[in-house]
Amino acid sequence: MEAFLHEVIGKELRRRHGIGMMEGKLRPVHVANALMRTEHGTTGRMLDIERLMTATASSQSSETRLTATKAMLDASRDRWGRLGEERDLRCSALVTRVLPLLRTILASDGAAFGKSPEHSSFSSPTALTVTVDPSDDHAGDFVHRLWSGWGDTERLALLDLVKEASAGDRDLSIVDDLTAVLAPLSDDLKPWRKREWIYADLTPGRPSPVAAGLRAAAADLGTYERQARPNPIATLQRIVTLASMSIFLHAASRAAEWTGSPRRLLLLDASGSKALPVAAASETLVTRLMDDSRAYMAAVLADLLAGVQPGWAEDPAAAVAELANTHGGKKNTYDAKLLAEVMDEIKDVGGSMGTDLPKELVERVDGSGGRSLDGFLRLFGVRCGLLYPQQKNPNKRLVPADRTLEVLTVSTFDATGRQLEYRDFLDALYERWGIIAGGRPEDGALLAAAGVEVDSASLALNSERLLSRLESLGMARRLADSVAVVGVMEGGQGHG
Repeated sequence: MEAFLHEVIGKELRRRHGIGMMEGKLRPVHVANALMRTEHGTTGRMLDIERLMTATASSQSSETRLTATKAMLDASRDRWGRLGEERDLRCSALVTRVLPLLRTILASDGAAFGKSPEHSSFSSPTALTVTVDPSDDHAGDFVHRLWSGWGDTERLALLDLVKEASAGDRDLSIVDDLTAVLAPLSDDLKPWRKREWIYADLTPGRPSPVAAGLRAAAADLGTYERQARPNPIATLQRIVTLASMSIFLHAASRAAEWTGSPRRLLLLDASGSKALPVAAASETLVTRLMDDSRAYMAAVLADLLAGVQPGWAEDPAAAVAELANTHGGKKNTYDAKLLAEVMDEIKDVGGSMGTDLPKELVERVDGSGGRSLDGFLRLFGVRCGLLYPQQKNPNKRLVPADRTLEVLTVSTFDATGRQLEYRDFLDALYERWGIIAGGRPEDGALLAAAGVEVDSASLALNSERLLSRLESLGMARRLADSVAVVGVMEGGQGHG
């Protein structure tokens, strides 16, 4: 039953929202790989990387690894210099140290496997090492469409920065060290044809306040990157962080936007301790976001049943059977005995099949491995640096990692312009992201309306701690007149 539900609900979520939201494998490196692939329209010709992966794959025999190493040397011996001249390759520095180090670099984000580049996404800032790995499950296409525009929306400059920072034809004498090391492993670029991917979101017929906010955030980050002019790796890291945050927040808001419900409020926890009231409130609000996602899965299932058999609640077993026949795909089997048991339980307590059966079936979907909408949100929220703790503890709260907090800040407003007073920044944070930190008089009332109570002293302390975190990141400053400002601190910009 779980495999059947995973199949049919997952397929419908892709059709509606553009991204696979029922898998736990998505990582930011997959997003980066797919975003560069879509923007450049190319992938790398990487015969040497394929040989490198074979030569360092623990699953391969020593003879297979040695053969791959020799083939790599024969193809480009001048590239390896004296490393390739040692007589006994088995004990050479190339085999024991250099090649394993290169693999570690390529796989530092945990998305390079076995011996095939085709199913790996490399931790690399150059288009020369982009692969055809489908693990992003359309996430790269989604972000590219979000930023390139649809209908009368315009392409954002952030995509030009992606292209510039990762271009495969940059002069190796002036590129960053990582690109200089990895680029020679790729032979060239080859064309990649973008897949046509049609879905209901990000279309003129479905206006989305969330999507509008995410585009505004990308525009502000683009302005910041143009002004900051850091090294390309730092630019790509921030861009990929925002892309990953956008995927998370898009997925987290589907329940609200598609059912017409108010967007969930989130509380940024800067308390530093899970025992404090702010941490408990933040956890409660994140948990409700997860509960919404399960309720939304049930609503999707009910819609699917109604689509194959209007009035399905009168004969749920027949409707589920028809759903399996029409939408089940390869995993179109379901447990008829379990279905009957669930239906009997609902009848025994006087429940409604139309309301309760989809909810009870969704409860059979285990999200601990990410194979549900709430499981996806939980795992990817941690991986993109928004949720904490990182352990398998299912109870998360909004505690942005340093880089995520930096990106959150510079994509909340134009941080290169006039600095904002801290209170104004908190207003902008709430308006754009639906996130509060406790530094405004109305925050306590907003939390109470959301069903959580936090005393004003705890909220004020949380806001002070967030300001201290921003100061440590170089994104805020306390002035002599007891006013704090947020923005780019370099260049002598002052409060005024």
